[in-house]
Amino acid sequence: MIKQNLKKQIQILLNLYNSKNLVKAEILNKKLISVYPKFAYLYNLLGLILTGQQKFDEAINWYKKGLEIKADYAWIYNNLGSIYQSKGFFTKAENYFKRSIKLDSKIAEPHNNLGNLNLFLNKHQQAIACFENALSINAEYFISHYNLGITYKSIGKFKEAKKHFKKTIEIKVDFYSAHRALSQITKYTEKDDHFILLKKVYKDSKIRGEEKSEIAFALGKASEDVKDFKNAFKYFSDGNLFRRKNLVFSIKKEKEEFHKIKNIFNKNLFEKHTQFRNLDTKAIFIVGMPRSGTTLVEQILSSHSNVFGGDELNYLPYLIKKNFPNLYDIINVDDKMLNEISKEYVNSLNALYNNSSRVTDKLPINFKWIGFIKLLLPKSKIVHCIRNPKDNCLSIFKTYFATKKLNYAYDLDEISEFYHIYKDLMDYWRTLLPDFVFDIQYEKIINNPEKEIRNLLKECKLFWDNKCLKFYENKRPIKTASDTQARKKIYKSSINAWKNYEIYLKDYFKKI
Repeated sequence: MIKQNLKKQIQILLNLYNSKNLVKAEILNKKLISVYPKFAYLYNLLGLILTGQQKFDEAINWYKKGLEIKADYAWIYNNLGSIYQSKGFFTKAENYFKRSIKLDSKIAEPHNNLGNLNLFLNKHQQAIACFENALSINAEYFISHYNLGITYKSIGKFKEAKKHFKKTIEIKVDFYSAHRALSQITKYTEKDDHFILLKKVYKDSKIRGEEKSEIAFALGKASEDVKDFKNAFKYFSDGNLFRRKNLVFSIKKEKEEFHKIKNIFNKNLFEKHTQFRNLDTKAIFIVGMPRSGTTLVEQILSSHSNVFGGDELNYLPYLIKKNFPNLYDIINVDDKMLNEISKEYVNSLNALYNNSSRVTDKLPINFKWIGFIKLLLPKSKIVHCIRNPKDNCLSIFKTYFATKKLNYAYDLDEISEFYHIYKDLMDYWRTLLPDFVFDIQYEKIINNPEKEIRNLLKECKLFWDNKCLKFYENKRPIKTASDTQARKKIYKSSINAWKNYEIYLKDYFKKI
C-alpha cells in the first residue's frame, strides 16, 4: 500500500516537473523526502527541479545527500556534471560525467553531455567520439544526432552535418532547432523535400511562439533561396515577432549605459593613468555590430601562421562586471588594479593561444569597451568592422541568435536605434582615442580582398601570409551565425542585399 501511494505521488511530481510547475514540484518533493528519506530517486528528482529554477547550490547539496544513500547512482553524477559545467567548473564537470559513465556505461546521456563539454572546449574530435558513443547505446537518441550535426557544421563538414540533422528530424520532427540548423546549410529549390516539410510543420497549431520562431527563420532562409522575397520577409518578420515576445529589452536602458560609458571614459581618466603600461601585444580585438564581417575578418586573421582564432570570448565583459559592479567605479581605479585585471585577461588568452604569438578576441560588443581596452592593453590592436548599415541591420533581422545577449535584434525599429547609438559611440572613441582603432570595410574586402588583407595584416604588425587570402580553407571551428558564409570564397551577393527588401524597409531605415 505504501509503495502504491509513493508511486502515485511520484507520478504527480513528474507531471508537475514536466509541466514546468517547479515551485509546487519542489514543495511536494521535499514533503516526500521527509516521509521516504532513504529513497535516493527522490533526491535526484529534487536536484533536477532545483536546477530548473537555477538554484544550483541547493541542487548540489541534495544530489550529494542522494549519493550518501546510494553511492553508485550514475544519474546523480551525470546531473552534477551538468551543474558544474554551467558554473564554469569544467574539470569537475568532466570528472562527474566520466564517473557516471564508469558506473553505468549503458546510459546515453552522460556520453552526450561529455560530448557537449568537449564541444564547448573546442575538442571537436573528442566531442564526436562521445556523441557516437551515445548513439551506439541508443541509435534513436535524437539529441546526439543533433549535436553531431552542430559539431560537423562548426568544422565545415556540411555533408555529415546534414545527415545528422535529417536523422534528428526523422526521429523527432518537432525538434525545431534541427530544422533551423539544416536550413543554414541547405540551398533550397521550390521542390526541396525539407522546404515542403517546413511549410507543413509551420501550419501546426500546436507549435508555441518560441518554437514557431525557429521554423519561421528557416522558412525565411528557404524563401530567400528561391528569390521569393515577399514571403521571405513575412517569415522573417513572424520569426522576429515570436522571438521578441519572450525577450526583455529596453533601448532606453541601452542609451543610458552608452551615455554613462562616455561620461566615464574621458580625457581626464586617461591622463590619470599615463604611468600604467601593460605593453602586451598579444590581443587583436575584432569589434563591430553583429553581421558586420567580424567572423570573416577573424577567419582571415586566424589563417595566419602566427594567429590563433579565439572566437567570441567573454573575458572582457566578465572582468568588467566582476571588478566594477557599479560602472562609475572605473573612474577611481588605480594602476595596481588595472595591472591585476590586465594580467588576468592576458593569462586567459595564454590558456588558449596554442603557441601563437597573437590571439583574436572576436566579441562584437567589445566596441562598448574600447576605452577600457586602451587603459588595460594600450598596445593591443582593435579592428573595427564596418558594413553598409542597411545590409547590416537587415542581416541582423534575418538571423536567429542563440544567445540572449542581443535582445535588440528582433525588431527593426530597435535594431535601427541600437545601430544609431553604436555609431555615435564609435564616433566618440575616434575623437577621444585617435589612431587606436583600425576600421575595415566589409564591402572593400569583398571588392578588393588582397589589398584590404595586406592593409589589415600591416596594421596588426603581421608579415604577409598567403593563407590569409585562402581563408575559406581554414578548418578552425566557427561557432557563430556566420559559420557557413566564412567558409566560402569571396562572393558579392551580400552587398546591397537590402534592395531585395527595399519596398518593406523604407520606413524602418530612416533612423540610420
